[in-house]
Amino acid sequence: MNLAKEYAHLFSPLKGDDSFTDRSPGQISFMNSPVVPLDFKKIKESGARYVFLGAPFDEGNVGRPGSIEGPLEFRVSSQESFPYWFEFNVDLSGSAVDCGDIPMPRVNPAGAREKIYEAVTTVLEAGAIPIICGGDRSVSIPAAHALSDFLGNDKKMGYMHLGAHLDFAESWAGEAHVGACAMARITKLPNLSSKNVAHIGARNAFNPKDHVDNARDRNIRFHPMHEVLERGLSQVLDETITSVWEGTDGQYLSLNLNVADTSCAPGVTTSEPGGFEGRELVQVAERIGAVGGPTIIDITELCPVFDVSAITSRLAACIVLRIMAGVAVSKGETLDDSVRRAGWKLGESRL
Repeated sequence: MNLAKEYAHLFSPLKGDDSFTDRSPGQISFMNSPVVPLDFKKIKESGARYVFLGAPFDEGNVGRPGSIEGPLEFRVSSQESFPYWFEFNVDLSGSAVDCGDIPMPRVNPAGAREKIYEAVTTVLEAGAIPIICGGDRSVSIPAAHALSDFLGNDKKMGYMHLGAHLDFAESWAGEAHVGACAMARITKLPNLSSKNVAHIGARNAFNPKDHVDNARDRNIRFHPMHEVLERGLSQVLDETITSVWEGTDGQYLSLNLNVADTSCAPGVTTSEPGGFEGRELVQVAERIGAVGGPTIIDITELCPVFDVSAITSRLAACIVLRIMAGVAVSKGETLDDSVRRAGWKLGESRL
């Protein structure tokens, strides 16, 4: 096997079939990955580590509308880079498949949640890691329920939420399964102990006192943004990663994009000033990847109609792809440095 030819996609394009342009993406899928049916057997046969699922659900939103378009924009942004990440020396090509958007009835929120639960369960049972792109924050409720049931009551679950809001309402305007109630629902799962829950990034005035009281009454350790600034991100990550990963059998990572500062993520349903910068979220992604990554990743509240030059979707894709790259390193899947483009010679440039 000619390694240089086998890994032609690692290098910049020359001509012909190996040329590349993100302006002609063809079929739009996560990372240009193969599209396969949401079927246990097909996912298993693909051998992919990750399965991308779009969850275009916006019925649980309490902020601005528009996150129903999030999965498509995330896919487009995920295609705008090569699969080779030089900082990690890994190749993500072939690591994922895309099972499309979960078909769900917009006029039946309970039915939509059931569809999300079933889709996530299928991926988990096939031995892959779901990457779920919402949709509003409420998609995390059925997805976390799916992981809890998949693990079973004899195993322990860990949960990390990155977001500007605690989401600890018992109900919101009479509804118990909207985004503002996500943590209140999830922290009642039977195999999720409060000591294995971490929340990072809460700030500002969309965190009513009953949310704060509810979190504290359940002994949930949350790390507001002011604490991250005072103690330093590295120290907070040491504490939270330990609590979520140590002694647990499966971990759920929920990335609500409003964890980022408004300047870095204008395209969200409930934007908040004073959040993480892009460099800090890159650091978070690398730390999570280094411990082997989570069992499920979700991305919520990406709202393209309010985005500017795809700032938010590019940041979201970068975070997820860096987690994937870190996981590859943790599993020893780095590339052979001897691989070179065909015809390459020291000191010679071939165009």
